[in-house]
Amino acid sequence: MENEPLTLQLFIGTADDRLLRPHAFYQVHRITGKTVSTASHELMQSNTKVLEIPLLPENNMRAVIDCAGILKLRNSDIELRKGETDIGRKNTRVRMVFRVHINQPNGRTVSLQVASNPIECSQRSAQELPLVEKQSVDSYPVTGGKKMLLSGHNFLPDSKVVFVEKAQEFPLPSDFCTKLIPGSQAQHAASHVQRFV
Repeated sequence: MENEPLTLQLFIGTADDRLLRPHAFYQVHRITGKTVSTASHELMQSNTKVLEIPLLPENNMRAVIDCAGILKLRNSDIELRKGETDIGRKNTRVRMVFRVHINQPNGRTVSLQVASNPIECSQRSAQELPLVEKQSVDSYPVTGGKKMLLSGHNFLPDSKVVFVEKAQEFPLPSDFCTKLIPGSQAQHAASHVQRFV
């Protein structure tokens, strides 16, 4: 069973505080072209578009997700669906959801699912979010303490800097988030590198 290929399913899910479910106003869109290296197949499951991507043993069960985009559906089409209560114009945050089903020797199937961090799909609010264009430090010893300078746009007094461990690719505990140093401006900000031990 370990050397059998698997199928990774990818769809667009909600990013609000409720239970994760397929997003009514956004769906995955299959990307094709010369720059796309990953094979994929599109199918519909209960009004949700799902992208299927093969995970092969010869690739160590890994795939580059360069074949998926996020497509916004028309509000008027979705709001006419029976039972749909979300308002599309206000519901602009999504998560990419990855799911795989693994057959077990006893005949049962184990399903594994993980969702990405929230993705903001609204151009208007994305322009209002802080944007880091340059930083003075790319790495630093775990002892921390050094000042890091940031340049970019839309830094607010309550903006936070989140330090992420690259090897793990998920945010560290909240101890590793830090507020901007007082006196930071909209285009230039400073933060202290936190201790990570």
